[in-house]
Amino acid sequence: MEENQAESPQVEQQESTNSGVSFPTVGQPQKAGKGKALLALGILALVGILGYLIFRSASSKEVQPSPTPTSSFAPVETPSPTSTAKPADKNKVKIEIQNGTGITGEAAYLQTQLKALGYSTISVGNASSQNNATTTVTFSKNLSSDIVDELTKKLKDLYKEVETKTSASTSIDVVIVTGLRKGATAKPSASATPKASATPTATSTSTAIASPTPTPTTTTTP
Repeated sequence: MEENQAESPQVEQQESTNSGVSFPTVGQPQKAGKGKALLALGILALVGILGYLIFRSASSKEVQPSPTPTSSFAPVETPSPTSTAKPADKNKVKIEIQNGTGITGEAAYLQTQLKALGYSTISVGNASSQNNATTTVTFSKNLSSDIVDELTKKLKDLYKEVETKTSASTSIDVVIVTGLRKGATAKPSASATPKASATPTATSTSTAIASPTPTPTTTTTP
């Protein structure tokens, strides 16, 4: 009996070999399960390693600062904005206009021109000289440069020649003595009429002396 039992496996193996169908032995299922488990562990380990490498690479890219680009050009300094000075009040500028041409209405004409620019405190009169060809303007040294430039430009637009001066006087800010305007001619001065001089009459101091006339004498013949 034992020999028959011992031979039966061999017979079964031979029969299975002859038939072409393999039947697993008792120990084969255990080996297949261990293989699958090892394969799964290997895949998990590979995934973990890849994930670690990816995470490390991403971290290094975030931490590493990007290089600052260098420029070969020198930096350009932006100028700081300068505060603009407050414009002077034209109504407080005292102006005196003196007619220096002897032409009636010259001071009033300039007064009208300056009022159009916004100046209101303006007095007019006559200068001591009445034959000026050049316009003279004297500015106070404390006057704003904007006022000086504006008035000088206006006078040069109106008159042939303009001479500017500076004074330490504070009572009057601007004193203008008018000269000839562009295109104007000097006023002819009145010529004095010469007086007729008396011609002296010559008088003779000589006196004529009458000489006596001789009386003719007659002789009588007795």
